[in-house]
Amino acid sequence: MKTNKLNPMWTYTIAAYLAFWAIILVLGGLASMVFDAPPAVMTGITILGSWSPTIVLLLMLRKLKPGLTIKGFYKQAFHDRLKPSLVLAVPIIVFGILLAAAWAASLVQGTALADQVAVPSALGLVVLLTVFQGPSGEESGWRGYLRPELEGRYGFTRGNVILGLVWAFWHAPLWLVASDYAGAEALVYVVANIVVLTALTLIMGVFMRRCDNLFLAFWIHFCFNVSLRLFTGDIRFFVFLSVLYAVVALGLLPSMRRTSQSPVMVSARSRA
Repeated sequence: MKTNKLNPMWTYTIAAYLAFWAIILVLGGLASMVFDAPPAVMTGITILGSWSPTIVLLLMLRKLKPGLTIKGFYKQAFHDRLKPSLVLAVPIIVFGILLAAAWAASLVQGTALADQVAVPSALGLVVLLTVFQGPSGEESGWRGYLRPELEGRYGFTRGNVILGLVWAFWHAPLWLVASDYAGAEALVYVVANIVVLTALTLIMGVFMRRCDNLFLAFWIHFCFNVSLRLFTGDIRFFVFLSVLYAVVALGLLPSMRRTSQSPVMVSARSRA
């Protein structure tokens, strides 16, 4: 009898989920509730969890991409020459959205913009932690491996929407343990996360269609995470943030369709 095997990309996705959820919920739960671990230890556990997509990818690479070495994978992932215009456009878009959302929230609340956005006193530490907590640990798996797999199977838009949802719900444990929102505000926070991360995935896809270099995914993710560390307002900020990211993502899609670059196919990634 013929059996339908689970596609390797979904095997990878499940493994990345299980690894992250185990680290955050089990290891983090034990450290917090049983051993009363200090904040530095909890930060270390969060950083370890954020690296789970890459750790799982490297452990499974031979099965996911037979014949492709780790060196070959990263050589392909960074093969396109970076375009300075794209690198410069990223912080303009990300921090522009942050300021626009903060301004809209301040108008609704009747407060000053400074009540919505503030630069942390330990900005250098924030930047350093952001480098290791998220972008560098996640993007090899999500945008380096899974993006071209999903685009090759489902097409650009559908593939990146699926990837955005995968990426968003992977964060689900953090919605429970790293958020102070409750009730209706918690629901708004979760929905906003899903919308923003899906829209951000489409934006990453557009940028990487113009220049297939994994650094762009790192850079967009990094700028996005830093921008959130500047936020000091309430839940209404996330409503405006989700709307603005959705508008920008939808606005960029037509420009992607006008590019002459052919779609990213899985076969192109499978060459050593």
